[in-house]
Amino acid sequence: SDGSPIKPNNKDTSKSDASRGVLQSSTNNTSQVHSSNGKQQQSSTTSDVPGDCYLKHIHEQLDKVVVAHDNSGDLKVTPEEDEAAVPRVWVSKWVDYSDKYGLGYQLSDDSIGVLFNDFTKMMLMPDGINIHYIERSGEEHQHILKDCPNNLSKKVTLLRYFRNYMNEHLLKAAASTMVPRENGFTFQTPSLRTYFRTRSAIILHLTDGTFQVNFFEDHSKVIVCPHKGSVTFIDNKRDVHSYWIKELQKGCRTDLANRLRYAKNMIQKLIMSKVVQANAAENKNNSKPKPAQPTMEIEAQI
Repeated sequence: SDGSPIKPNNKDTSKSDASRGVLQSSTNNTSQVHSSNGKQQQSSTTSDVPGDCYLKHIHEQLDKVVVAHDNSGDLKVTPEEDEAAVPRVWVSKWVDYSDKYGLGYQLSDDSIGVLFNDFTKMMLMPDGINIHYIERSGEEHQHILKDCPNNLSKKVTLLRYFRNYMNEHLLKAAASTMVPRENGFTFQTPSLRTYFRTRSAIILHLTDGTFQVNFFEDHSKVIVCPHKGSVTFIDNKRDVHSYWIKELQKGCRTDLANRLRYAKNMIQKLIMSKVVQANAAENKNNSKPKPAQPTMEIEAQI
């Protein structure tokens, strides 16, 4: 219900999934786009996005909200809601089938995506016709759904499976109550950059920086939009509340503050995991060659 799998996995897999999520986020931010006719174009969505997709910026903003709430004592003030603060896009449905294939999801603009276990991505655009396939390196190819290359046929089949399953079994989160306002501004649909699960929630980070936490116990959700500088809270009654982060720094309701504190900690987990991974890669490059030892690839575990 409400965008979540029928049987969510409640096992604490934060350690392995966090590592997997960081690896899946390692694609380049400036990718080449190839249409099905072989012509090459430059991607127009990633040139102005920082390498961490706003993780550090969001962490700093949420930290100010949490500190302000902790310092307010018994004063529990929350600013007025603003419909203009609704995020541009968010994950409205998701299905975790990473034990075999990957994670499928639907965005609020009705695009369908899959983040495969081999670290490639496939997106079916809102028109239901055009497909974007993103290789592990970040190189992007554009195709038509009914005319995809043979080497992508299996992944197209999986994409269709995820789409059909979500349409038949899952409700679209906040489908009728959240309508983003862009004042004529257009942007390319982002893809899922990384995700991981803990015992309490699933954490989703899009390539445009949107950071989302879906809590399992009460189905509440927190969505942070760095482009608007806003936070949207979908509570356990599915009521939607959107605020400007700067206003939340003046005061914040306790239930929202607690969830933002959790989101901040999850961002810290991603940032630190990335640092550890980078340091490990640097040490490996600087070390002398050693005799090959039996190892277990992370890909084999998922």
